[in-house]
Amino acid sequence: MYKRRIRGWSQHIDFMALDNLCVFVSILVGFLIVQKGGVLASRFFWSTVLEAVLINLVVMIVLDTYHSVLHHTPWDEMIRLLSQTGYVVLILLIFRLLNQTSEADLPKIAVYAIPLYILSCYIMRQTYKSFLKKKHHILNRHTLLIALEASQIPAVVPRIIRSNYGIYRFIGFAIMGAEPSEEKAREALRELRTQYPEVETIPIVATADTLVQYLTNNWVDEVYLDVSPKADMPVDLINSLMRMGITIHTALTNLDDIESRHKNVEWICGHLTITTSLGYVTGRDVFLKRLMDIVGGLIGSLITLILIPPVGLAIYLSDPGPIFFSQTRIGENGKRFQMYKFRSMYMDAEERKKQVMQNSGQEDQLMFKLEHDPRIIGQKELPDGRWKKGVGGWIRELSIDEFPQFFNVLKGDMSLVGTRPPTVNEWERYEPFHRSRMSTRPGITGLWQVSGRSKIRDFDTVVRLDREYIENWSLKQDFHILFKTVWVVLARKGAM
Repeated sequence: MYKRRIRGWSQHIDFMALDNLCVFVSILVGFLIVQKGGVLASRFFWSTVLEAVLINLVVMIVLDTYHSVLHHTPWDEMIRLLSQTGYVVLILLIFRLLNQTSEADLPKIAVYAIPLYILSCYIMRQTYKSFLKKKHHILNRHTLLIALEASQIPAVVPRIIRSNYGIYRFIGFAIMGAEPSEEKAREALRELRTQYPEVETIPIVATADTLVQYLTNNWVDEVYLDVSPKADMPVDLINSLMRMGITIHTALTNLDDIESRHKNVEWICGHLTITTSLGYVTGRDVFLKRLMDIVGGLIGSLITLILIPPVGLAIYLSDPGPIFFSQTRIGENGKRFQMYKFRSMYMDAEERKKQVMQNSGQEDQLMFKLEHDPRIIGQKELPDGRWKKGVGGWIRELSIDEFPQFFNVLKGDMSLVGTRPPTVNEWERYEPFHRSRMSTRPGITGLWQVSGRSKIRDFDTVVRLDREYIENWSLKQDFHILFKTVWVVLARKGAM
């Protein structure tokens, strides 16, 4: 019976347990050095350990620290470890400040515990990886037979070998096709031996006609069957192997031509399908991202409530009228919603927009941005050609106008990180390629904002950055964008 391999962070529970053991030992040593004795009876010690272990566990899961851990280079491992440690220390520091904990010895303990943790955890990871690789090599009992056509060998075999991760022991090749040529297969394998010496140890053991007979007489756990784009699915062969109890992995090579990086097998309405999409998330990812949005949305909404009196008064005194601006925007997959902002433009801004676009030569642009927009409250050109920045300009430069969007985040119309929602007019003019950027929930900030904000005027560049964000989405990337957004706003980089 085939045992499906665990996927996601749970398959690395052994690494995570050892990682937290390093946390415990490092904190213990730090306490022993600073406080000398009575550590294990200290309530402060155990509360510190519990906080550090729980936060470290959450950070490891969110950052997916151990993804493809066996293939991390030593340098990559150190970078991941330093990044993980930095997040843990930052969260612990915030947690302590919120609890108003003032333990005099804590900074001294951290001086010893943090370097010790980094050193011990790095050694642990490298040592344990070496052990696992040796264990896979010695105790591996999964034998795999590779069945493919001779013409597929140059493209398929290197990829299989590179991606094996020590899980399988290759027992042989079976050359498929209507007219299988063992000579062509051997020639193709000879050309690979310089770069992949292990190919020499894998013999050709069967053809399409003799495969069933070979598997009847020899022990094979699993078969990797690569179907050529020009060939029909060998249903009879697959059924024959199934009756023998052999697990078959059928690779559909012709799907490699599909642009999507994300292809998954699913049952849809009673049919087995290959699902392709621009981006891919798991239920865990959706839950954690929404949890992050709710926490961030609550904090942002509280800050917005604090900002309403001073910002609202400044807006009203400069241009009497509503302090909030509401506009219909396009959300995920074309869904319309009302987006909120602090009003930074005069009341007649929308009526003047068409004329301003014509004057600036941007009437045909899919994204309207103007460095000196006369519709912004208090902004006007001085006689010497310089522009005076009013209340609206300062609100926009400091991104204060964006804060009411935290209410949109709480409602679920938006996310903290995503793609910027277009107006209805912009959406209606989108080409099919442009619409891909709205295949995810829009965000207050995103990859293109932290890559230049208003300095990026080319809409195709915006679309490329948004697609890059969707295709490579991860919680780690969201955290990186959020931290970079704070820096961009404080440094006033690219603001308009």
